[in-house]
Amino acid sequence: MFNLAYVSLPDHFTKLLVSNIQNSTQSNTNLEMYINENSELNALIKKIFRDIDPDGFLGKILSISGWNGIRNRLAAVYIEYAMTGFFPEAANLSLVTDMINIENKLRHFTPTGFSRSFLLAFYAKMSLIQIKRKDDSVNYTPLILRDEHLEFMKWSKAKSTRIDWLMLQLIQYDHFLGTERMNTFLESGSRYESLFALLSANEQRQMVKNFMTYGASINDSDIFLTDVTTQA
Repeated sequence: MFNLAYVSLPDHFTKLLVSNIQNSTQSNTNLEMYINENSELNALIKKIFRDIDPDGFLGKILSISGWNGIRNRLAAVYIEYAMTGFFPEAANLSLVTDMINIENKLRHFTPTGFSRSFLLAFYAKMSLIQIKRKDDSVNYTPLILRDEHLEFMKWSKAKSTRIDWLMLQLIQYDHFLGTERMNTFLESGSRYESLFALLSANEQRQMVKNFMTYGASINDSDIFLTDVTTQA
């Protein structure tokens, strides 16, 4: 069984992770406006960036830390909160080192500016924390992003904006079909639709259910409601 767990991730944070945030003055301005409009996010950022500006001046925090610096600290704080039930006074960045490593390994396969590979790793870590606390934990499968999963991307012929969805698809195919068969199929240029057809009816239903669980966790319904096949 490959049954992912629903996790209620912070919506104001996941909205940023699925957005295209380039390293520019305009992006910083838009990001500052977004943070100011979300009072909880604003308060949390000012708290964990006191070392940069005790007064919580967002312009200065953004200028010095940049989007990635803010993103990494926020993720670390949310992870620690999920582990302990308390927001820490400072971010423990060692909690996101593995997530950044995954993002770096997938960097060449997705356009710059997006944090969707980081988002998938964030979901994976948060779901693992939640599953360990569940009484029925045996009914759920932790999402583990292994190196052999990342290696599947070497057969990719184009960059994917929604690399989190692509990786989630490949990981499930690997579970159902096996790594050796997957590499054979991908090397030969097999389309994902043909791989889906190889699954049993129960496996197909489980795969769709997992997609819906992930989409609900990150509050992303576009892939179900709109045609994203022509988007970068």
